Amino acid sequence: MTLPLSQLRDRLLAHLSTDPARAPLGGVGIFHSHSVQKLRDIPFHQPLMVLVVSGRKVLALGQRQVDVLPGELLLLPAGCTAEIGNHPGKQGEDYLGLAIGFSEQSIAQFRRSYGAEHVDASSPRWRAPAPEELVTSMAQWVDWCMKHPADAALGQHRQVEFLLLLAHAGVAGNLLLNREASWHDRVAQLLAADPAREWNLGTVCRQLGIGESTLRRYLQAEGSGFRQVLEETRMVAGLALLQETSWSVGMVAEAVGYNSHSRFSDRFKRRFGLSPAELKKSRERHGAERERLRAIAKA
Repeated sequence: MTLPLSQLRDRLLAHLSTDPARAPLGGVGIFHSHSVQKLRDIPFHQPLMVLVVSGRKVLALGQRQVDVLPGELLLLPAGCTAEIGNHPGKQGEDYLGLAIGFSEQSIAQFRRSYGAEHVDASSPRWRAPAPEELVTSMAQWVDWCMKHPADAALGQHRQVEFLLLLAHAGVAGNLLLNREASWHDRVAQLLAADPAREWNLGTVCRQLGIGESTLRRYLQAEGSGFRQVLEETRMVAGLALLQETSWSVGMVAEAVGYNSHSRFSDRFKRRFGLSPAELKKSRERHGAERERLRAIAKA
């Protein structure tokens, strides 16, 4: 698997190193750092798979710590909140990870099509070697996403394919836990589709088909509230943009619904433990390596 991973690494780094105005890929998330990143209090509202391409990822969840190395997967169930460390490799190799979130629709489609055969046989593992077929499929999907606009229907089919490959390897269990989504997660998933929108409780309730007083009561019972979920969702969306684009802090703030980049920065640092500017600095690359990647991108 070394060769496919190295090719995927160079392809992704070249993509990140060109065109500062480039929007993030649709259908897949990229996590990148040139120096150590430590981020706290990151919520996961849907099952998430992260392929570590280079460097090392460390997850701390209560008393659990998981170290994930290149060629391995981090498999996170929905509904958890964790501290994440992204660590570059030796000899100046950047940290690079690919993330795929699995929607409720994709999980439901997988269960309808393959559940009887695979769901119970998949153990709930947090870390596992990435099957070679999965790495190949993810690389193909990344290449498609780089060339075409995001397509929700195709994305769902790909997610089902990834789940099937994981299930064949017996490691899809954490992603397929039979858990009813909390109201916090349901609201967050709705808001995440358009974090910059002027959301209000009434609009959310109409889309979820529930009364305002009922939703307030449900969220309160979960220790949350609408404004809290909205800010959390915008912070997570901002984090993704800061990891994958070269946008200014002001552009990121505006893209996730903040008119004031200073207000966005203050809340971001309070939430994750480092400022947007500090996160951007951790991704900076200089000199010959930057030029090498630009040459790869043009080839």
